[in-house]
Amino acid sequence: MSDRDKSSQILRARNVETQSSVRFDGKYLFPAEIASTPTPDMSVLDAIITRRTSRSYADEPVPFELFENLVNIASHAPSACNEQRWKIIYIDDPGILEDLYLRGSAAFLRKTKQAFLVLYNNRTDNLKYSDHVQSGAAFITTFSLLAHATGIGSCWIGHVPNRGEIRRMFGIDSRFDTIALVTFGFYRHRVKPRPRKRQGEALIGRNRFDFGELQFQTSKNIFARRLLIRLYYWVPALLRRRIRHWTLPYEKKFYDEVAD
Repeated sequence: MSDRDKSSQILRARNVETQSSVRFDGKYLFPAEIASTPTPDMSVLDAIITRRTSRSYADEPVPFELFENLVNIASHAPSACNEQRWKIIYIDDPGILEDLYLRGSAAFLRKTKQAFLVLYNNRTDNLKYSDHVQSGAAFITTFSLLAHATGIGSCWIGHVPNRGEIRRMFGIDSRFDTIALVTFGFYRHRVKPRPRKRQGEALIGRNRFDFGELQFQTSKNIFARRLLIRLYYWVPALLRRRIRHWTLPYEKKFYDEVAD
């Protein structure tokens, strides 16, 4: 068997049951245990397979030095033309986190102690593919895997006020765009693995878009939601703060249906 065949065999066999980095009892993963025994050298395979988005964190805050080290290493993420034009705004001020929530950000932000904004220089000549957004996304992905290996969960949030409002809140230079808000903290609970919705031919097309009969979502009206979201964030922040509790039932929900 060639080395390449061995690599394929290892990849096929690796899953939550065969990985050895995070305890798995057959139903749940226990990433909170990593916080007491961090494994920064966790294999990339295990990190990808066992990482899960976390919206609830332990009471103990992540030391800033640890966060800084994670950010420094995450800066090895790929970026368009290797320009590495990220800027990170670390947030641990409860007043700012509360204000973000009241302005219409994700509801769980109210119980979060730490977060950061990922910014990227928007002076790109490749607007058609928004390579500055791609570069910011690559950073967030890299950070989330690194953080997981040290017992830190995170959540990538796009449910925040529009970029202009965020720019004014934080005094962001006009040459930088907000890519996303990321909350983080030591894992608090066990997590349940989520099955992948597509694999193999349902995920990969060869040389052309050839996926047979496609099935699209039926349980939500995406066009109406886009319009309502645009109108909601058009409302002045002062008024949004006053009606925030009435908007909670209409926050973005999870849809478990399998759709293209």
